[in-house]
Amino acid sequence: MSLRPALAFAAAIVCAAATTAPPAAAQVPPSAQEAAAYQGLHAAALQGDTAALTRLLAARADVHARDAHGRTPLHVATFARQHEAIRQLARAGADLNALEADRYDAVTIAAVADDEATLRLLLQLGASARQVTSRYDGTALIAAAHLGHDGVVRQLIAAGAPQGPVHTVFASAKAMETAPI
Repeated sequence: MSLRPALAFAAAIVCAAATTAPPAAAQVPPSAQEAAAYQGLHAAALQGDTAALTRLLAARADVHARDAHGRTPLHVATFARQHEAIRQLARAGADLNALEADRYDAVTIAAVADDEATLRLLLQLGASARQVTSRYDGTALIAAAHLGHDGVVRQLIAAGAPQGPVHTVFASAKAMETAPI
């Protein structure tokens, strides 16, 4: 049996699922209204205000505090690409693998944003590339591959991201997009 029909079938299933799935409210960064209302660690993380972070963390502010969307200060710093804030929060014990309300972690947030520098930092600090995230039980690798973020995909694979059967179907579908038929 030829492999090409099997790959075409897998690609068709993935495409059908992608076009029939309900729209996702995934990767929701803080809105302007939420950002303006932030106080404490969330505000300092968003702004990359290292002096405020130092002061708040010394006063034992809750590094695991959540906003209305379940985002921790680490999630907010990741969305804002605030590297020093991410380092400070990690040193203070922030959970690098925490999931927000839609079940996204900082690694997936950086991966979807094609933010290689933030992803590299998170992985160096000990965040996992292996987590199953989102309401669709995907991974950062699936999301990055789907979006064509080559550098992110390479980093995630090097960091041990799972490449099981689901990942094979997505990779096959991506290959079919560019393969001559």
